[in-house]
Amino acid sequence: MNTPYAKRVAEKFREAQNYLKTNGFSRSTKHLLEDIENSVDK
Repeated sequence: MNTPYAKRVAEKFREAQNYLKTNGFSRSTKHLLEDIENSVDK
């Protein structure tokens, strides 16, 4: 994840993940981040 766009996507993902956690959605969102990272690395 070296591109500015990928970094921005990752930051937005972290913001969304934190929002969901604070609002009671504690399901694993790590898999989504891994999918995003894997698609960017290709």
